[in-house]
Amino acid sequence: MSKNAFITGGNSGIGKEMARGLAAQGYRVIIASRDLAKSQEAAAEIKAGQSDANIEAMALDLGDFDNIDQFAPALLEAMPEIDVLILNAGLFTNGLRKVASGYEAMIGIMHFGHFRLVQKLLPAVEAAEAGRIVVTSSMMHGVGKIKEASFTDPSLHMMDMAAYGQAKLANLLFARHLAKRLEGSRVTVNAFHPGAVATGIWRELPGPMQKLVGLFLISEKKGADTAIWLATDPSCAQYSGQYFVNRKLRKGSKTSRNESLAQWLWEYSEARM
Repeated sequence: MSKNAFITGGNSGIGKEMARGLAAQGYRVIIASRDLAKSQEAAAEIKAGQSDANIEAMALDLGDFDNIDQFAPALLEAMPEIDVLILNAGLFTNGLRKVASGYEAMIGIMHFGHFRLVQKLLPAVEAAEAGRIVVTSSMMHGVGKIKEASFTDPSLHMMDMAAYGQAKLANLLFARHLAKRLEGSRVTVNAFHPGAVATGIWRELPGPMQKLVGLFLISEKKGADTAIWLATDPSCAQYSGQYFVNRKLRKGSKTSRNESLAQWLWEYSEARM
């Protein structure tokens, strides 16, 4: 019986490469993004290259809590057990804005949207023989600061990059605290930095930042490698609550290892679900 994998943001970039890689290993894969047509195109592309690929696409708007609430039961009906849950959907916005949930878009989608989704999908991951949750963070978490007021007031950010860094820091804090809450279970939770990948997010960066990052760009396939490794490699069963770069264990920033901050963010998020 094949294992099941669900990926947010699997319609492009490293998410699509994660889906391709897991399908090649025999996983049944469901990808979801707000743009259903693009997700269906990605699934068709993967099937064209792998005739036996078992991959489907669904529509999901992580910026809209009502949409998440409607989506989760549909996914669980299709996939009652989730062996691999990859929280990958991300964005960088030129110009700060809010999404339907009332939060600034980057933290609203990458943290609060994923947080709400996980609350609903976690029983399916726990039902798997050895569930794995993989969270796409970023080395930019190191410049992030958690500022509660800015969650719903984007104008409090001095620049777009500050909001992005905050969201990626939230991703890592979330992964660490979820792992702590799941200690003793069959589920592991880890986060990773994919590297500087030439994706849509890179193309949204300010011009000078694009040029700087462009010097270190890697392929989307290479950017997805650590996530696939964390999701499938037997050796990774020993890790939970950790942060990886190029398959190597890294400490992450001091702030990302602040347990009291991680607990505060969890409780704040949970109270607003």
